[in-house]
Amino acid sequence: MLESEIVDRFKAYISHKIPDAQNIEIGTVNRIFGGASRETFSIELNYRFEVEEVSQRVILRREFENGIIETVTTTEFQAYKAFYNTDVPVPRVMWCEQDPKWFDTPFFVMEEITGCENAHRLFTDPPYNAVREKIGETFCRIMATIATTDPENVGLYDKLDVPAPDECCKRELDYWEADSIKNEQEPQPLLRSAIRRLRRNPPPPAQKIAVVHGDMRACNFLFNQAGEIKAILDWEMMHVGDPLEDLAWSLNILWSWPEPDRLGLMIPRERAIRIWEETSGFKADPEALYWWELFTSVKATAIWISMAKIYMTGSNTDPLISFGGLWAGDLQRRILLQQMEEKHETEL
Repeated sequence: MLESEIVDRFKAYISHKIPDAQNIEIGTVNRIFGGASRETFSIELNYRFEVEEVSQRVILRREFENGIIETVTTTEFQAYKAFYNTDVPVPRVMWCEQDPKWFDTPFFVMEEITGCENAHRLFTDPPYNAVREKIGETFCRIMATIATTDPENVGLYDKLDVPAPDECCKRELDYWEADSIKNEQEPQPLLRSAIRRLRRNPPPPAQKIAVVHGDMRACNFLFNQAGEIKAILDWEMMHVGDPLEDLAWSLNILWSWPEPDRLGLMIPRERAIRIWEETSGFKADPEALYWWELFTSVKATAIWISMAKIYMTGSNTDPLISFGGLWAGDLQRRILLQQMEEKHETEL
């Protein structure tokens, strides 16, 4: 969607949501690239409300017409709303809209947190390499806090599908296997082999039914030069399940390339696991964690397959989609093969 369209439509939407607002002006509009399921814009909003002049930057997250992952804006909106003003830092959400008359697809609006970065590649160079371990430790504690959050206490229990502890792994594997089959453009023998291994060797039941962020990794949080994490972002895949799922996803080597022994280029893998265990009170059993780590490669591969499909068919020509579908997909398959080979060697 063009920035000029955003200006006109958002101005009309603000008039609808704040009917007493006067002198509504939309300043700079910046497209934020990087998301595969949402089209994201940073918008400068100015208006007069009674005697007060209001000026703020907000984020508009709009569903792609040809998105990679089938998610709904209400899920992400509910996650932000649930965790606002808790020990899990998130932006304040403002409105969630399903009526397509405003932006053609559902969207929501939240306050923008400024003065931060989210690119984890910054951790390898000054000034962020000096604080990356501090950020990594904080990240693991926040991830553990999410894992210990009772879905019912934050108003999510009745809004999400709640599996039994022994059904968490099967539900996720069933979903992502079906998604990969739906989108694959060519045979995927390595992926099918990994899925068969996962089905033959299911992990123990979840230690607890917990909130799962679903995409808890480097790049999905905002940090500053002081080494503080100011917000956890991108909750569109949030669900209820096994807390080990988030830990395993964060450890995926793809987010750590080319330092595979560091979670998200931040802290050593073993320290990350230890902090998560100490903070959450859960045990990251090596066999169970291996299952979930192998699963994360299956899930990620399914996502890259979806990216490749929509790019190759021309329904979404964003270069980022090509990058994910081709480069990330190839690297993820290499990681998947490595995981399976290492496990095979330990079993001999």
